[in-house]
Amino acid sequence: MTRLVRRNMDRQHTIMFLMFMAVVIILLDDSTLALSSTEKNSVKLKVLEMFDHAYGSYMNHAYPGDELMPLSCKGRYRGTQPSRGDIDDSLGNFTLTLIDSLDTLAVLGKIEEFEQAVRLVIQDSRFDADVVVSVFETNIRVLGGLLGGHVVASYLMKKGKALLWYNSELLEMAKEVGDRLLPAFNTTTGIPYPRVNLLRGMEGNILSQHKDTCTACAGTMLLEFAALSRLTGERIYEDKARKAMDYLWKQRHRTSDLMGLVINIHNGDWIRRESGVGAGIDSYYEYVLKSYILLGDETYLDRFNKHYSAVMRYVSQGPLLVDVHMHKPMAASRNFMDALLAFWPGLQVLKGDIRPAIETHEMLYQVIQRHNFLPEAFTTDFRVHWSHHPLRPEFVESTYFLYKATGDPHYLEVGKQVVENLDKMARVPCGFAAIKDVTTLRHEDQMDSYVLAETFKYLYLLFAEKEEMTLDIDDYIFTTEAHLLPLTLSVQNTSSIPKINPEAYRNLEKTFRTEQTTELDPTQVPSEADDEDDEYNTCPNFQVQIPGGITYAHSLRSQMKNLVDRVSPRPRSRNQPRLHASEFIAGNKAHLDVLHKMGIRIATMSDGRIQLLHTASEAATPEDAEDGMKFMQEMIELSKTQSPEAQHDPMFVQLVSAPYYGSVYYRAGPAQFGYDLKVSPPIQGQLAIASPFKACSPMVNPQAVQGKIVLLERGDCMFVDKARNLQKAGAVGGIVLDQNEGSTSESQTLFAMSGDGQNDITIPMVFLFRKEGNAIISVLSQDNDQQVLLTKEAKSTDTFNPTPEKTPAGPQMTQGGIHPEKVPDQTPPPYTAPHHTPSQGARVGLDEVYSYQSSSRKVRMEIKVSGETDTDVFHNVEEDKTETTESVPADKNVLQFDTLPDGSKQLSFKVDKNQQEDKTPQLNQIYVNLVQALQEKTNFEKLSNQGDYLIAIARFLESAYFGMDRVDNKAQELIERLAVELKFLTEKSTKSTETQGKKNEHIDFETAKQLHYATVDELYETNSGKRTEDSSKHNPYIQTQTAKESSKHFGAKVDDQGVLTFTVEQGEANAAGLVQKSDSDNRDDSQHSRDKVTIGDEEANTLEVITKDGVVKVIERNSQGETIRTTETKADIPSDAQESFTSQDVHESAAASRDHKDEL
Repeated sequence: MTRLVRRNMDRQHTIMFLMFMAVVIILLDDSTLALSSTEKNSVKLKVLEMFDHAYGSYMNHAYPGDELMPLSCKGRYRGTQPSRGDIDDSLGNFTLTLIDSLDTLAVLGKIEEFEQAVRLVIQDSRFDADVVVSVFETNIRVLGGLLGGHVVASYLMKKGKALLWYNSELLEMAKEVGDRLLPAFNTTTGIPYPRVNLLRGMEGNILSQHKDTCTACAGTMLLEFAALSRLTGERIYEDKARKAMDYLWKQRHRTSDLMGLVINIHNGDWIRRESGVGAGIDSYYEYVLKSYILLGDETYLDRFNKHYSAVMRYVSQGPLLVDVHMHKPMAASRNFMDALLAFWPGLQVLKGDIRPAIETHEMLYQVIQRHNFLPEAFTTDFRVHWSHHPLRPEFVESTYFLYKATGDPHYLEVGKQVVENLDKMARVPCGFAAIKDVTTLRHEDQMDSYVLAETFKYLYLLFAEKEEMTLDIDDYIFTTEAHLLPLTLSVQNTSSIPKINPEAYRNLEKTFRTEQTTELDPTQVPSEADDEDDEYNTCPNFQVQIPGGITYAHSLRSQMKNLVDRVSPRPRSRNQPRLHASEFIAGNKAHLDVLHKMGIRIATMSDGRIQLLHTASEAATPEDAEDGMKFMQEMIELSKTQSPEAQHDPMFVQLVSAPYYGSVYYRAGPAQFGYDLKVSPPIQGQLAIASPFKACSPMVNPQAVQGKIVLLERGDCMFVDKARNLQKAGAVGGIVLDQNEGSTSESQTLFAMSGDGQNDITIPMVFLFRKEGNAIISVLSQDNDQQVLLTKEAKSTDTFNPTPEKTPAGPQMTQGGIHPEKVPDQTPPPYTAPHHTPSQGARVGLDEVYSYQSSSRKVRMEIKVSGETDTDVFHNVEEDKTETTESVPADKNVLQFDTLPDGSKQLSFKVDKNQQEDKTPQLNQIYVNLVQALQEKTNFEKLSNQGDYLIAIARFLESAYFGMDRVDNKAQELIERLAVELKFLTEKSTKSTETQGKKNEHIDFETAKQLHYATVDELYETNSGKRTEDSSKHNPYIQTQTAKESSKHFGAKVDDQGVLTFTVEQGEANAAGLVQKSDSDNRDDSQHSRDKVTIGDEEANTLEVITKDGVVKVIERNSQGETIRTTETKADIPSDAQESFTSQDVHESAAASRDHKDEL
């Protein structure tokens, strides 16, 4: 009996020993590599050394720049380096990195460096630069950094540890930043604009161009703004941020409780309806929960719980977090995840839902083990989608929170791996460089401020012991940029919104759930998402909720072991190198085959560009699919490095034979093969048409194309094949015409024709869209001997026409098919060759036609000088009924306004010749007649901004008359606005207007005659006090304005003091009309040399005209640069003219904030 009992006891002991060994094995499997206290301290010291290297590099090489460029060892300043697009909107020339790093210095125990940094910020940081910045980035980095710095500085001062001199300077600066961001919140919805100008607030471009914003951009304001309100006592900041959060909550999808990605700030419509937890939405969810934690308002906890349940129901797919459609949440919206979702496990720790946090974190860690860093985006089968890695902190943040919640030493090992990868693969002599491509570990010249503000802060906290901390971190909450805000702010409620929501306490008993399972079975542990009641409002403690402690986390990770390798096996070693984007040639058949194997399809767009579409599932093998992703990423990076100018530099096709003589030319797309017009002389030749027209086979008319520039049509074969067929037939060049109906360079982007990598083509090839091609063929149908010039820049008409004569306007560019036998009516040319003397208009019967079209192609002005007073000068416009789709009734013999089929507006104006035969009217006469016609025939005198309109009309008239582009953006916008507002008066309304007489406020005709376009001679006479009878009627403001406009052609400039200066060289004096009179000699023009400027007895080589503060000064210098004489005159400028001048030039002046009435 005793033996049996002893035997049973031995058996029990054996079973217990085996169970103990099993537990030990389970623990050792995950903790044999656990760091000792010495190793943990060693890693902490390594983090401090790495931070010192990064921070020291910024201070030594970049400060006071916004960011460090670690490869260039210099600072990044806004506007001094090439733009990187939206990413630069985080920069404002306000020492961004130093501000963002303030509280990190204190957390890492570097109190002396922190105090010095605070002094530097107070001394050097300014927030009034004239730049447009991101409201979101400025809030979280600058405002948050200043608040975090203030909180720490106040704490150290009160404890008597440091900064005994501090007097809330950082808080005052934070208030200034908050005030500069407030204008962005002036929307009907309360959702802020995504951009704001630090100096000017909400200027015109922002209001018109930025109407949408991301959910995170609008919903990541409340922590900083509420802290600012509660620290300053001014509740406007918190109220604005709360209103934005409230509106976003109302716009959630009411069925799914999900948020979209991009929203319209004015009407709340969702622009992009993808929903997830990554880029564009991430920090909105973070701030909903943290607003409850910081402010104590249970409203936000209730909202977060609803959002969280929706995310776990629809977005969470095991350890993956996949975007879905907010209105169709069961359908995925994309097949990849982005790196920003790595913050989610950390937020789940705050929520208290540990299991999914552990699983998602483990999945992310395995991706990092595969690629060394977390790619910016990776597919659901863990292949690289976007290989960039800018040293983001989100994964480290979640690692820190999971370690703090579980105490699992596994997370120390994870942090150690991150530290080693950073030090080994991202460290450079001047800091730490972003990883441009995780597959090749190439660096990028970028170290964002959050590397110091967040990445190193979380790494230090992971390895530091609590007793080593300068601050008790548990007394603070981290913003999304890891800045510290004290939890005591919850008792400083300055908001108008009640802090406590009683509704949040409903069903409180449901928050205390009893754990039913007692066994170590993770599959039976309930998740928050399984609870259908959205009203629970507590954050369960891991150690209480989950039995088994750290063994529970290990159990979950064990089930996910080698998940990434099982789903996406590592690629096998390849036998031959893959195709790189830099090597790709669109016309190379072998390259196209490789792309097809990689799952990349090529689609040709309507404008001729090619589009690459990659689908991993269509690749031949998983390895080919990964090659395809790398190729696409390389192509994206390659496109960033190529300037738009380099890709789309236009060539020109210029008509050079009579009667055009170069006055008409068309922009053409270049070729990436053959004769290079960019570096080689232009090619001129007679036109011919290819047969077959597409030139995909040898020419059947080689004698007709030999030695000529040949027109051919696009399609059916490659561009290089067409060129080879032309070259074999003896052609000297080719013009490829687009085959798509209605295509035109007016609305479509020119592109470069690609080759196939061979160098056998020696003739130039250019590309024209269909509309321009029709015009060329129309010319050829009229004149078989017409010659064209293929050139990189249009030549002056003097090059082709030594004896100037009147040249016709260009051929019309029709929308129809190519019919060489059809000759359309003549209309204004798309481009006019440059002239420096009045250009003679196209001869139409006894009329001359001058025309100009704005660069936006929206407005065209046409002047018709009639040779017979009874001629209907608009018969050409009305002859082709298809030309005009809308015509405003008018007196056809004076003024007509049409809307053309392409949507552009055409203002046609008739003026009679002078009584002297064959004398062309001066521009002044045309201007005055046009103003009179506008007042008598239209509603012009009832419009506001008449003065601005008249100036804009003068610019258009000048451009049409002289054949040169003198229309700036301001004038163009005004004319386009006038085109909308201008209406012709009926006979009844005209009589009514006449009876009203001077009761209406308008510019009378005498004033209109004063507002003419003055000559430079008149300007000089006015300045020197010698006004002739005619010039005394002229408005000196208009004359000075004219001088400024004209001066653009004489090397003029306006300095930062608003002083206009232009200089005329000796050889240009005659052309400029600046042959002057001497006051001492009082000689007339006949006494002066036409080849030089004479002042008194000494020759003047240059004249310098300066205008400032109403004073016009003329300085005359000889060939040695010595001043001969200075004339100074006070201009009598009416106040209304001054206002018109300042309103027009406010954007051109470098000192726009000064009193603009002194600019003239």
